[in-house]
Amino acid sequence: MKINLMENKVFAKIANAVATIVLVFAILICVLVIASMKSSTGMAQLFGYSLLSVQSESMEPVFYKGDLIVIKCTDENMVFNEGEIITFTAYNDYGKKFLNTHRIIKKHTSSVRNSYVTKGDNADSADSRKVYQNFVLGKYTGHKLSGFGTVLDYVSSGAGVLIFVVFPSLVIIIWQIYIYIKESSKRKREFLEAVALQAQSNSGKYVEEYIASQGLNAVKPAADPQNLPEHEKQQVIQDYLRAQQEEEAKKKAIINEYIEKQKEAEKKADADVEAAKIKAIISEFLAQQRDAEREKSGTNSNEEQEGQEGQEGQEGQEEQEGQEEQKEHEGQSEEAAGDIGEPDSKGK
Repeated sequence: MKINLMENKVFAKIANAVATIVLVFAILICVLVIASMKSSTGMAQLFGYSLLSVQSESMEPVFYKGDLIVIKCTDENMVFNEGEIITFTAYNDYGKKFLNTHRIIKKHTSSVRNSYVTKGDNADSADSRKVYQNFVLGKYTGHKLSGFGTVLDYVSSGAGVLIFVVFPSLVIIIWQIYIYIKESSKRKREFLEAVALQAQSNSGKYVEEYIASQGLNAVKPAADPQNLPEHEKQQVIQDYLRAQQEEEAKKKAIINEYIEKQKEAEKKADADVEAAKIKAIISEFLAQQRDAEREKSGTNSNEEQEGQEGQEGQEGQEEQEGQEEQKEHEGQSEEAAGDIGEPDSKGK
């Protein structure tokens, strides 16, 4: 167990150290990229120095393509001499600006501004254009890191930023969240263990108080055996041991009784909780039944009222139809009587 704990601690320290190094590296890359983007010269400066990646073989064997060289940044008033390697702003045939690092092979001094003729050590001829003093950005310090220029180029690209900056940052954030959750769980577990120990201590205290309330105390010998004869001494020791055993048996019986009472109290409490739940369920069921009966009785009353109104309407309609039939019958009787009386009047 101790070995596992030590291994976990060592692993945690190593992981934190690696995370710190990666984070510092990612921050440095971000600073260099942002500084080069914001710089008007295209060179990222840090404490007066700049790191440049060599893009061609023109200066071999001083430095090679893919090397990372250290340039000391200078101002436009600094004067350089022949043989020094300078970094300056140059333009290609299409007018695109780029940074070039070549050696000065000739110097032209003027009252207005100096100019230099430069050439790569591995080139066949000098550069076609003069380099004026205000175009010079820095001077090669002679320090380089072989092959690290290629690494810097890749890290500065979109894929490199994603792999070396974004992804490590996410890993570090996730790792720190994991450490925080783990430490929180550990503190919570320690707190619960302390509470459990306190509860256990209190339980033991309550048992001791209960034993004391029953009048049972530690058994003490009746007399000091050292002052008695040997046979009496043995008898006293045997009596003491027997009394001690009896006392222990009584204590065990009392503790068992106390535990049984605690269990009964817990069962009773659980039974009371269950009874309360059942009572609540029954009350809710009865309330639903009452609501259903009340709703049903209201529906029956409405149906009876509608039926009574329909019956009264039907009786009224039948009575009206009977009156109309009676009137029609009386009318027909009068017409028949009229028809019978007319021939008699004509005969007379």
